[in-house]
Order: sequence, then C-alpha cells, then structure tokens
Amino acid sequence: MRTPPRATSGRRVGSTGKTGRAGKALLSGVLAICLAGSMAMPTLPAEAAKPKPPVIPSKAAVERAKQAAASKAGQVAAIERQLAAANARLEQLGIQSGIADEAYNGAVYRLQQAQAEATAAAARAKEAEQTLAVQRQQIGRFAAASYQGGGDVAKIAPLFTANGPQDLLDSAGAARSVSAAMQGSYLRFSATQVMTNLFKVQADQAVVKVKKAADEAAKAKKAAEAAEAAQSAAVTAIGVQRTQSIAQLAVLQNTSVKVAAQRQRGLEELARQRAAALAARKAAELKRRIAAREAAERRAEAAERAREEKEAREEAKKNHGKKPPKHKPSSPGRNDDNDNGGGHSSGGDAHDAISFALKQLGDMYLWGATGPSRWDCSGLVMGAWERAGVQLPHYSAAQYEQIQHIDEDDLRPGDLIFWATNPNDPATIHHVAMYIGNGQMIHAPRTGKPVQIASVYYWIPPNFFGRP
Repeated sequence: MRTPPRATSGRRVGSTGKTGRAGKALLSGVLAICLAGSMAMPTLPAEAAKPKPPVIPSKAAVERAKQAAASKAGQVAAIERQLAAANARLEQLGIQSGIADEAYNGAVYRLQQAQAEATAAAARAKEAEQTLAVQRQQIGRFAAASYQGGGDVAKIAPLFTANGPQDLLDSAGAARSVSAAMQGSYLRFSATQVMTNLFKVQADQAVVKVKKAADEAAKAKKAAEAAEAAQSAAVTAIGVQRTQSIAQLAVLQNTSVKVAAQRQRGLEELARQRAAALAARKAAELKRRIAAREAAERRAEAAERAREEKEAREEAKKNHGKKPPKHKPSSPGRNDDNDNGGGHSSGGDAHDAISFALKQLGDMYLWGATGPSRWDCSGLVMGAWERAGVQLPHYSAAQYEQIQHIDEDDLRPGDLIFWATNPNDPATIHHVAMYIGNGQMIHAPRTGKPVQIASVYYWIPPNFFGRP
C-alpha cells in the first residue's frame, strides 16, 4: 500500500526540521571557531607601527638629578681639595720641624759660646786674683822693711857714722826711692784689685748667662721634639685620611679604590712634574746668569792683562829695549760652573767638601746629627767643609755669619745657600745647602727625607748666599 502523499509529505517535513536544527548548531560552531580564530590572529601592521608614548621626567625630577650630579661633583672636588691641603700641611709641618731643629742647634751654639765665655772669664778672674796676691805680698814686704828700719833712731843714726851727713842724705834719698816704689806698688795693687773685682763680676755674669742659655737649649730641644712628634703624628693621621678620602672618591666616581688611588697619584705626580719643570727653568736661568758673569769677568781679566802688557812694552821702549819684568799671574781662574768638583774658596778646597757631601747621599735626616750616617742640614755642611779644612759651627745662621757673603749670580760649586723666615734678616736663617753646579745643590732636607741632590729652586727661593 502506498503511503499517502500527506503522510509522506509530513515525514519529509519532519526530516527537514531535524536537518535545520543540526545546521543551525553547525553554523553556530563554525561562527564560534571563526570568532576564536579572529581573536588569535596577529596585530595588524597599522596597529604595530603606532608609537608608544615617551617617558617624560618632570621638571622637578630633572632638577633633582642636576642637584645630585652637582652635589657629587662638589664632593669630589672637596675631597681632592682636602687631599691637596693635607699634602700642603705635611710640607708646612716639615718646614716648621726644620725651623725648630735649627733653633735647637742655635740654642746649643749659644750655650757653647756662653760656656766658652764663662771659662775665659773665670780664667781671667783667677789670674787677676793670683796677681793681686803677689802684689799684696810685695806691699807687705815693703811695709815690713820700712818697719824694721824705721823709727826716729834709724833716721839720726847716720849722724854717728864716719861719713856723717852724707850718709844721712843718701839714706834719705833711698827712703824716698823706697817710698816711691811702695806707692807705685800700692797703685798697681789698687788697679789690679779693681780689675779682679770686675773679672769676678764678669765670671758671675757668665755663669748666669750659661744657665740662661742652658734653659733656652732645653726649651728648644723640647720644641724640636714636639715639632718632630707633631709631624710624625700628622703623617700617620693624614695617611689614614688619605685612604678614606680615596675610598670616598671611588664611590662618588663609580670606580674601584685602586683606580681612584692611581688617579690621585697621577694628579700629584703631574703637580710635582710641573713644579720640577718650573724649578728647572729657574735653575737654567741661574746657570745662564752665572755663565754670563764669569764670561764678563774673564773679559775684564783679559783686558787687564792686555793693558799691563801694553804698559810693559811702553816701559821697555823707554828703557832702551830692556826686557820688562815678568808679568805676575793673576789669581787662579774660576772653574766652569758645569764642573761639579770645581770652584775655589778662600779657606779650603771646594772639591773635597763636595766629594764628602756626595758620599752621604741616601743617609737619612736626623735633627742635631753630625754623622757619620745621619745628618741635619747644618751638620752635613759642617762635616763637608771640615773635610776641606774649614771649621764651621753646627748652626746655619752662624755659618752665614762666619763666611764671605756673595750674590746669587756669584755662586760657585761649594758655596752655601741659605733660607730664612725673614728674607731681610739673616738671623732668621733656618736651612742651608751646598751648591754643586748646574743649578743644583746637595742638602739634608728634613725628617723622613734622605740627603739628596735637588734644584736650587725645588722649594721656596733661597735668601742668602756665602762662600767659606
């Protein structure tokens, strides 16, 4: 039996309805997948090219950064100034220590002078006392002789002799002679007594002067010891400060301590090189002036010899061809300034003095020392010139007093160079060195430094110059 058309139609319709619902579900799934795929797709090129907004610090932030940078730079500069000031303080303490050391030498020198004066005064007083005692005995003998032969009987006794009045006259004359002799002895005794009293007073005053000089020497010694201790303590303290400052520099400069220390050493070495270059230029100028002065002197000596020879020839003509007297050689010429062993001095051989000083190179400074392996400035000069046969005191100011004073341009090897706190007062001299030529000198600088060769101008300019 065939299915009725309506029934068939209904089944188809029903089938069609199921298919529609499934299609809808399928379509929904496809749409969901498409939507998810669209979300997972990369950004479009137009969106990728879009720039991000820049980070713009505020004006306040910029100002704070500037202040921080300036503060750091200021701290770096301040620390570098502290390091420079520390070095300058060490140098100043070294100068003060040297001044105190020479002040002690001066106090000892004055004490020695006072002791010598006291000894001489005591000797004079003793000699005068002995002379007074002899004269007192002589007057006593005169008085005894007068007493033994005196009295009225003694006066008229000659009248009873054979010669009578003549003997009386002779005895009267003798009496007058004895009286005059006694009077002369008494006057000499009185004068000697006055001088003896004066010498005793001088001896007493000399003793007081010795006591005062001894007290001053003791004070000077304490001052020198204090200056040396202060310098030593400063070296330690400034060394610690230097280490700390360099560590701070390393932090501020974002470098290692090693690099910061190397930079600081480099800066100090650069400053030293600049100072050395300036000293070398001044030394070269000194050498030029000395050479010019010596050349002028040689020309003057040559002109003088030529004049003398001309006068001798003219004199020979007047004497009908007789040979003129031999020309007396002039004083020995000065050795060239470049010869470190040359030079002439009035009291000794500068070559020996320089040779001795050069043998002490490297010996360490010690205040009050006169060798054989430790020296202070005046002790080294005293020892060097003693080897050349010249006696100098162990005190720089007294050394200048006892030698020939010269100008700077007149320096020869072996001459002495002095520094003073007052450039117009040689009594304030506190350091001495020996010139060796070529603008250089040898000296014992100060505590912590060895005997060394340096430019005449490595330090502050010298003030006085002299030749032993």
